[in-house]
Amino acid sequence: MTITSFLGSDSLPAHFHGGFERKFGSSVFELNMICLISHLTSHEQVRELEGTSNPVVTSILDCDDANFVNIEDDTVLEVPNPTKTQKRKLPPKEHKPKKEKYISPCWDHFNKLDKDGVRWAECKYCNKQYAADSKKHGISNLKLHVLNCKLYPYKERKGQSNLALKPTGEGGVDVVTSVFSFDACKRALAEMVVIDELPFRFVEGIGFRNFCKVMQPMFGVISRQMITREVVNVHKIHKEKLKKILKGRRICLTTNTWTSIQNFNSMCLTSHFIDDDWKLQKRILNFCQVDNHKGETIGKKIESCLLEWNVDGIFTLTADNATSNNHTIKFLTRKTKYWKRTVLEHKHLHMRCCAHILNLIVVEGLSENSESILRVHDVVRYVRSSPQRLESFKKCVEKEKLDLKKKNLCLDVSTRWNSTYLMLETAEKFEKAFQRMAEEDNGFQTYFCVMEGEECEDGDDGTPIQRQRGSGSHRVLILPTKLDWKNCRMFVKFLKLFYDATKKFSASLFVTSNTFFDEIISIEMAIAKLIKNYDPLLSQMALNMQKKFDKYWGWNGGKNDNINFLVYVAVVQDPRFKLRWVKFCLDKSKGVEVGEAMEKLVKSKLNELYDAYAKENEVRVEAPIATPTPTVVVDDDLDVRSSLYNEFDTFCDQEFSSACSSEVDKYLVELCERKENPSFDILLWWKTNSNKYPILAKIARDVLALPVSTVASESAFSTSGRILDPFRSSLSPSMVETLVCTQNWLLSIVPINLRHAMDKVEDLERELLHEDGQLPTD
Repeated sequence: MTITSFLGSDSLPAHFHGGFERKFGSSVFELNMICLISHLTSHEQVRELEGTSNPVVTSILDCDDANFVNIEDDTVLEVPNPTKTQKRKLPPKEHKPKKEKYISPCWDHFNKLDKDGVRWAECKYCNKQYAADSKKHGISNLKLHVLNCKLYPYKERKGQSNLALKPTGEGGVDVVTSVFSFDACKRALAEMVVIDELPFRFVEGIGFRNFCKVMQPMFGVISRQMITREVVNVHKIHKEKLKKILKGRRICLTTNTWTSIQNFNSMCLTSHFIDDDWKLQKRILNFCQVDNHKGETIGKKIESCLLEWNVDGIFTLTADNATSNNHTIKFLTRKTKYWKRTVLEHKHLHMRCCAHILNLIVVEGLSENSESILRVHDVVRYVRSSPQRLESFKKCVEKEKLDLKKKNLCLDVSTRWNSTYLMLETAEKFEKAFQRMAEEDNGFQTYFCVMEGEECEDGDDGTPIQRQRGSGSHRVLILPTKLDWKNCRMFVKFLKLFYDATKKFSASLFVTSNTFFDEIISIEMAIAKLIKNYDPLLSQMALNMQKKFDKYWGWNGGKNDNINFLVYVAVVQDPRFKLRWVKFCLDKSKGVEVGEAMEKLVKSKLNELYDAYAKENEVRVEAPIATPTPTVVVDDDLDVRSSLYNEFDTFCDQEFSSACSSEVDKYLVELCERKENPSFDILLWWKTNSNKYPILAKIARDVLALPVSTVASESAFSTSGRILDPFRSSLSPSMVETLVCTQNWLLSIVPINLRHAMDKVEDLERELLHEDGQLPTD
């Protein structure tokens, strides 16, 4: 049976019949197996072929994938196609929801912004912006910013925590966890170098590096270049903080000039202000180099410094009495007269240093009456010139049963009258010891005797006067007489007023403007009393002082340009004294007419300031008027006397309100605060009453911050003198400014009671020296 007879002629194409028969022959290929070729086009056709006994066969030439089917067992035999292999299609997959687009967690810390069609990201903490287009920029910069953002509140401290001891305010310690940070250690080291005035090479010292290895081995090697850069960074950080504090404030300034060891002219500019918490603050703004000490040069430098700090208002400028400073004030008045926060067109800008004026007054008084002082100076210099002489003096002190532990001999400096006062105050307590030394010490006798063989003369009071011309000196050395010691005691008693006043004027930790009037009144009354003294020496000394006093602080009909009337306003703003104190003191010292005239002048200045400050707020604040209370109907059971008292209180309030049209009147009419309280805090009082007197409180904030001396600026020269010692003279002026200013800014936040600390040090020193059987010599 042929394949065509089995399938029929219509089953295969014509070209297939002839070709198959020619190939196999009709009688040769008579097998029970018949090859069927099927073209499977889908998975359903396969299943249909498997389930059908006689599947449809198509042309083998048209098949892409041919299978041979065994008719007997209906099995399908796969025949590989050498030309093409078609993969079977998989059944359709189940439908799954589309995944949401992935959003990085870093976007939780940024706000999305669109600028001209470009995506930007703004940090939620520091408001810094970054380009954040997904195709152009990516988000790697956003991730890096989150790690380094200084304002990120959830920033984790990396590293392993360790236990550490943290001191508490009550003298104990708490156990806390700490994490080592190289940057924090480097920052603390830079602050230590600045505060303790250490050289930069200190960090490269062998001893310091050994200490670091033992203390914290993880703290790597620090070079002087690295610590220098860190010091500059600390300076920049604190400068920006101070700029924010000074923004919108009116400040008082002190300035002075100095010549360094490098022969550079330096100017120190210090700001004084009262902060929002009513605390007095002092900050050095600049310690810069100037070309010369001329007034206009200094004025230009101050103006440039203020512009750099964005300061738009200065209240006063305190300077010494050098003539060049007058030109500085004129220049600044002309340049800053129309600044935003200028008050009264700088009529009261210039404040002369009161400590410098006191120095001029004292020097004028002591210039012609210094013989007794010089004699005391000679004996003190002899005792302190060698350890042997000092030991001999101590033996004389022990024999006279005097106490040398608390008072030590000190030698004065010719250019500092306060050192003269301290020398006389100490020396006069050991008068008997000096007399004994003159009797028992041969060296003392030889030092104060004339040339060998000459006899000593006796004074009018019987005290031997021994003379000797010192080598190279033309002044005769004379032992102090009893009259000299008496004069010295008088000088000490009189100079103590100036010494105490200088200390108050030189203070920088509390306000000083309200203490000015008290001190000058006390000094003026003491000078007037001393003029009437029967001793012509002391009387002449007082007359010389009176002339210098009147030049700077005299009345002169209220037209003295050398005194700033804001210091009288500061007295009025002391609630313990007010305007009554000014009138009372001047009535006693200069007469009733002067007292009344000064009272009117000071009150007019206060009103002038009040109007200027009220104008800044665009409204003049009037004193609140008491509202009348409704009439109370008296019942039979109501106490008539109590009702009468209530009506009287209402009447007093109305009368007081009608008499006081402004805060000034209301403040001056009220009673003064009690003066028995030694711990009275004037700034705390104004802080408490700032709501009651809003305009006067703003005036008090500026007037009480006024410094009456330049000691705050001069103290910076002592610091710079220690920084620029002979071994560090190569520092540049800019680096010196960085060190001086940064030290001041860092120390300003250190709460420390200096006097209490000094007392502890002195007590410890005395204790140690007492254990060794020694006494302090300096």
